[in-house]
Amino acid sequence: MESNLGWILRDIPSRDLDRTARSIFESYHRFLLEYMAQRGLDSRALDARFRFQGMETLYAALARGKGAVVSAPHVGNWELAGLATARLGFRVHVVTGVQFHARLTGSARRIKERERILVSTPSDGFRPLLRTLREKGLVVLLTDGDVFVRSVETLFFGRRVRFPVGPALLARRSGASVVHAHAERGQDGGHRVVFDGFEVPRPELPLREDVARLTRRIAEAQERTITSHLDQWCVFRPLFPDRDAA
Repeated sequence: MESNLGWILRDIPSRDLDRTARSIFESYHRFLLEYMAQRGLDSRALDARFRFQGMETLYAALARGKGAVVSAPHVGNWELAGLATARLGFRVHVVTGVQFHARLTGSARRIKERERILVSTPSDGFRPLLRTLREKGLVVLLTDGDVFVRSVETLFFGRRVRFPVGPALLARRSGASVVHAHAERGQDGGHRVVFDGFEVPRPELPLREDVARLTRRIAEAQERTITSHLDQWCVFRPLFPDRDAA
């Protein structure tokens, strides 16, 4: 995490970098506590903590009749955001690996399934996800994490970084839009789910070119979100290689 911040905040004093790092750990601890505490909340109490912004963007993407691939970064409380979105009545499908700890993965999956969220792992492949898109549902993917099978290089904060190719390939195979979204935590302890744009696949382009184009757009959207909410960005693996500065 410090190596990521060191690159993104390379022009600020080290004391400011340390302050941001502490804020990130505080945000992650709050994320864990919020996620565990939601078991004790009824639907009305949880729903009251969430506001949605940019729903017209999501509905415009869904109006194409092919579902939507929702691409989001690890910002705010992304887990609760998924639960809140499912409670709006959308058919939500997520892809997860080991969550929090291997012993807690099963429990985390049961929480999702209790809210009628469909859950896949990378080893399940694309078929379950394509089925959800054909049913005009949402496939939600955390695109800045390390749960992916195939990747493509793209520019991210001025460096060549491996990004998951799944969102772009799903869009091409299904015709669904890629919707940019993120969660954010407010100072009052409430949360927002923000939909702030979408990209449409261009089947007239060669597959490789269109996948690279869509992936670059995803990276650009996540750069904007992470820059605006850096103290809530909880990614703890090194993203930026020591070579290949752009």
